[in-house]
Amino acid sequence: MAKGRLRFLSREEIERIHEHSIRVLGEIGILVMSEPVSKMLEENGCVRSEDGRRMLIPEEIVQSSLASAPKTLLLAALNREHDMRIPTDGTMFMANGGQGVFIKDLLTNERRVPTTADLRDFAILAERMPQIDYCWNMVGALKEPNELKGLVELKTALMYSSKHLQGEAMTGTEARQMVEMVSKLVGGEESLRKRPILSSVQCPISPLSFDLGLVEAQVEFARSGIPVVAMAASIAGLTSPVTISGTLVQVNAENLASLVISQTAAKGSPWIYSSDASPPDMQTGSIDYGAFEAPLISAGAGEMGKYYGLPTMVGGVSLEDEISVSLDNLAEGVGYMRLSSLIPSDLGSGFGGVEQAAGASFEQFVIDAWIWELAREFSRTFDSDNEAISFETIREAALDGTYLNKRQTIERYRREYQINERSEIDHVPSTKVKPGKLVKEARSEIQRLLKGPKDPILPKDDIEAMNAVIENARIG
Repeated sequence: MAKGRLRFLSREEIERIHEHSIRVLGEIGILVMSEPVSKMLEENGCVRSEDGRRMLIPEEIVQSSLASAPKTLLLAALNREHDMRIPTDGTMFMANGGQGVFIKDLLTNERRVPTTADLRDFAILAERMPQIDYCWNMVGALKEPNELKGLVELKTALMYSSKHLQGEAMTGTEARQMVEMVSKLVGGEESLRKRPILSSVQCPISPLSFDLGLVEAQVEFARSGIPVVAMAASIAGLTSPVTISGTLVQVNAENLASLVISQTAAKGSPWIYSSDASPPDMQTGSIDYGAFEAPLISAGAGEMGKYYGLPTMVGGVSLEDEISVSLDNLAEGVGYMRLSSLIPSDLGSGFGGVEQAAGASFEQFVIDAWIWELAREFSRTFDSDNEAISFETIREAALDGTYLNKRQTIERYRREYQINERSEIDHVPSTKVKPGKLVKEARSEIQRLLKGPKDPILPKDDIEAMNAVIENARIG
């Protein structure tokens, strides 16, 4: 099958990045801020640096971890119809963005602090929009104390979405509490291990560091069979080398180090190669997801993950809000997302994020999902067998000079060119509509989807069981 894809690295370049990554881990090592995790690594073949501050990872430990890591994963859902198996041969599974610290109204440009009601409403949208395959917490429960914030977010998402949930834990204790909470919905921790309805993003801290709380949470998740996503979020020139190749070496080294940590904690534990690395905006010191080179970094990271045969999550897919507010129709936005759809990734996220993912927008959430439904067609598979080539059709057309009346054209046109079926797309931008029409249509769709009762999808007993976990965390 032929398939739309973005290739960035040659085989020689992939192997060079791998070799330098191994050298980085063996000679420079990683800073692990948890002494128990450092000791675990040391007892399993890693070596402390001369000053005792860093852990050096020998190549054989990396190779052993690569060998034991699962190459296929089930990301289960409360509703089995939403189960995801990765790697995928088709387009990447998509989620919304996450942990926005403000809500932005694209019609008025106003900002406000998010509430748990917003968290609930985003979860309902994720549940009801078919373009969303799995769910992130779009905003944080910022009014909750730190020790309860993640648990409240998790409970809220589970109450209103039956799709796979991807979250994060900031400490080992919080990770254990999350496992306890989720296991109550699926019949216990062994059932959760077989069908993990939760996965967790546990980021390395660039350059080459692992935060105390995050890495201890990673170990807890690995031991519980919860898939860990090692999202290396380097900013080229700020927290990683300014060159794309240098950034890819560091991203790869951080991923391999994370893999070693998970496999040392629990051999065979589920783990996903991941990167959110991007170029910088040197004027602000911020990440620049809209940079022309950002998809190339993602593609390179995805190719490294595929080189090892691992599931990947390197796809960041979203329009920036200044683009969305100017759109009159969906076709105008497809070009911005088309390249992202070709990145070699099994999982992606980003719908609804604004201002470099610092905030969230309901309108942006819907617009991103709508445009993705079209843009993802560029990464679908195409037949390339003898029937698709159809030598006999070519012979016939060579004689009469047309393919228009041929059986193959009649039977396969709609299958081959699906995007042309979308009658709602204006391929030439209209001059009869006001700018911002798409934002207004998104607002109407939000009102439609959120209209009526917002009842939890879980039974009362399950909600009470989750509340008990939160209450125990509160008092203890």
